[in-house]
Amino acid sequence: MIAALVLLWTAVLGAASPSPPRLRFSFQELQAQHGLRTFRLARTCCYEALLVDEERGRLFVGAENHVASLSLDNISKRAKKLAWPAPVEWREECNWAGKDIGTECMNFVKLLHAYNRSHVLACGTGAFHPTCAFLEVGHRPEEPVLRLDPRRLEDGKGKSPYDPRHRAASVLVGEELYSGVAADLMGRDFTIFRSLGQRPSLRTEPHDSRWLNENKIREWR
Repeated sequence: MIAALVLLWTAVLGAASPSPPRLRFSFQELQAQHGLRTFRLARTCCYEALLVDEERGRLFVGAENHVASLSLDNISKRAKKLAWPAPVEWREECNWAGKDIGTECMNFVKLLHAYNRSHVLACGTGAFHPTCAFLEVGHRPEEPVLRLDPRRLEDGKGKSPYDPRHRAASVLVGEELYSGVAADLMGRDFTIFRSLGQRPSLRTEPHDSRWLNENKIREWR
């Protein structure tokens, strides 16, 4: 009996030639064969900020003029969408400065961090007026919440870039935010900021790229 099972197993292995591993799949293949689910916000773009919140079972997404809260189980269901455009006066000022009102003078959300058990910190370009907000996201995964109090907006300079084309990197350590970002409108002064928390805000020396290339970072922290 054992010999027969061994022969059968050998025959099966011999008949099934292993296929080489796939490193790439087309979007159409993923949709057809792998149960791919998609989500898209109407009339928006630039999904640059992503925050996975396993405790609430949510995926927070920052985009142009919007923040979305999606279910980790199925992003196409129980989605919450929050419109967060730049104020009209900021858009007009941005346009007067020579920027394109349709592609640049928007609020591109660049940063999302879990701040505490009930709020997420979000920062965006604000039509070249960087701004931040604490979004209420609730406590329990079965009752997803996504709210913004327009009266509690904060200055986003040193947290989000001015220009939507510029990237930013950040990490939240306790209640302190460390951000690597362009600190000026022209994108010439890239620096590291420490903000929020109880200690005074601090930044690396203006226009001194050695701060990003030498060992001064450890001394500064």
